[in-house]
Amino acid sequence: MLAYLDQNYASRMAKHLLGQPGHEAFGRLYEALKGKALAPPSPFHVLETLHPQRGPEEKVGYLLPALKAVFGELSHGYWVRPWPEVAWRQGRGLYREDLLWRGGSWEEPADLSPFLGLPEGLRGLPFLEAQETARREILARTGLKEVPFVRLLAELLARMATDPTRKPRPSDLLDAVMAATVYPYVDLLLTDRYLRNLLPQKSVGGRQKEVEALVRRLGGE
Repeated sequence: MLAYLDQNYASRMAKHLLGQPGHEAFGRLYEALKGKALAPPSPFHVLETLHPQRGPEEKVGYLLPALKAVFGELSHGYWVRPWPEVAWRQGRGLYREDLLWRGGSWEEPADLSPFLGLPEGLRGLPFLEAQETARREILARTGLKEVPFVRLLAELLARMATDPTRKPRPSDLLDAVMAATVYPYVDLLLTDRYLRNLLPQKSVGGRQKEVEALVRRLGGE
């Protein structure tokens, strides 16, 4: 089983390893995933760990040793490739070897610069117009062809921008690019409630009852 732990899942597992209270369910899930799932780190984890958009500066990177321990157990030595490589390779189809490689490192964060300002430019548009505008912009800014990454990223950005019940978050762009990169390949995307609702088929949210249900599903209790 190929799983992707978003930063919330990965950091809470790391905090459990550090002995911080309140993350016991994530610790049980970590144990349940061992030997049953491949869960690689990605350049998105590097970006959120070493270049966070919010939080006290003195805490930047403090979870890195524990995150390395988490992924050291769950990754089998694999990493998620940078999103441009994944997207370019989709021109020949969807193959997991185009998502995974052994060349990643904790010194190479994801580059979101091609998409900066795009979410803000979609706000106030009707959904279909926002989706088409996002699609055109992604194609123009990246030089990509019409591949699953482009279509999924355009849809996610449009849904985020046109949701009247939700205040935009600084992490929206990162979350959308991450999901567009990994979702077509994984069996499970372990993420927050909002992305779970946008991508319900293969996603599990981060509420405790959802985490505990997944542990039971994996035979961890």
